[in-house]
Amino acid sequence: MLARHPRNISAQIAALIAFNTICHIVLSRYEYGYWIAAPYQFHVGDWAPALNFARNLTPGLFMVLCFTLFADRQRFPRWLIALFAFEALLEGPGRWFLPLSGVPGDLELRVLPAILQTVFAGFSLYWSLANWSGDLVETRLRARIVLASVIALNIIGSSLLLRLLAQDSIANYYGHVALTAVNLAVLVFLLVFLSDGSLAVPLEKKPAAARPLPSLPQSDPALARLAQLLERDHIYRRPSLTLKDLADAMQLPEYRLRKLIHERLGYQNFNAFLHDCRIRDACRQLRDPAMKRVPILTIALSTGYQSINTFNRGFREVMGMTPSAYRSQDQAQELPGKISPQST
Repeated sequence: MLARHPRNISAQIAALIAFNTICHIVLSRYEYGYWIAAPYQFHVGDWAPALNFARNLTPGLFMVLCFTLFADRQRFPRWLIALFAFEALLEGPGRWFLPLSGVPGDLELRVLPAILQTVFAGFSLYWSLANWSGDLVETRLRARIVLASVIALNIIGSSLLLRLLAQDSIANYYGHVALTAVNLAVLVFLLVFLSDGSLAVPLEKKPAAARPLPSLPQSDPALARLAQLLERDHIYRRPSLTLKDLADAMQLPEYRLRKLIHERLGYQNFNAFLHDCRIRDACRQLRDPAMKRVPILTIALSTGYQSINTFNRGFREVMGMTPSAYRSQDQAQELPGKISPQST
C-alpha cells in the first residue's frame, strides 16, 4: 500500500498501524509468556516500554485513518488532536513523572487511556458510518463495512475489554488470541484488495477532475437526463434530496447513478456533489446585480440549504470565503474545480 502511494497520508497511517500491530503481537507474546510454550515466547527486554507505547497509539491512529478515508471536505477536530496527544503523553513520558501505584497509578495506566481509546474507536465508527448512503465509490463502501464491523470492534475489544475487564487473567490471553486472528483476517482482506489495486480509489484523496455539466455529451441519455434535472429542473434545491431520490427521478438503479457521478463527474461523495451544485447556484445568484439586495439567508434556502450555518460552512469549504465576501467582489470568481457557476 505504502509502496504504491508513498505520499498518501492514508497509506502512511495504514503502514504505521501495521507496524504498531506487529509491536502488539511481539509484546503480547512476551507478556503472556507464562501461558505460552517456551519455543513460542518472545523476550523483548528493555524494548517493552517502546513496544507498549506503539501498540497503545493504534486506536488514535485508526481514528485518523478513518477520517482521512471517509470524512470528505472536513477538518480534523483540534480538540481530538489534543486528546490524542494527551493519550500519547500518558502512554509514554507520563509514566516517568506521574505516580504509577495506588489509585492515581491505576487511573493513569488503565482507566484514562482505555476511556480515550474507546472514544477514538467511537469516532472511527462514526466516520466509517457517516454519509454511508452517499458514498459513490464501491471500494470505499466495502472498506467502510470492514472498518466499521471488524477493525473498530477489534480496537474496542483491545482497549476496553482486555485493558480493563480481563486484565491479568487467562481470559485476557484468549482475547488476545482471538483479536490476533481477527487482525490476520483483516490483513488478508487488505491483501486481496491490494492485489488488484482496488484500494487505489479510496486512498486517492483528490478526486479526478470533473467536467462542467453544460459540456456533458448529450449522446449519453443518462448524462443528458442528469444535466436536465440539474440545469433546468434544479432538483438539487430540494432540501432533503438523497441519492435514491435522484436515482428515482432519473429512473436508474442507485448503483448505476453512483458509478455515473463518480466515474463521469469525478465525485467520491454524493453530498460533495450536491454541495457543488447548490454553491454553484448560490454563486450565480450572488453575482446577479438584480439580486444584490436579496438576503443571503433567502439565497441559502432557495438553493436547498435548511440553515444559514450549513450554507456558510459549505460555501467556505468550496469557495474559500464567506458568501458576503464573495458578493462584495467586483468580479466574483467562478466556482473552482468542479462545476463552474453560470446562468441557467
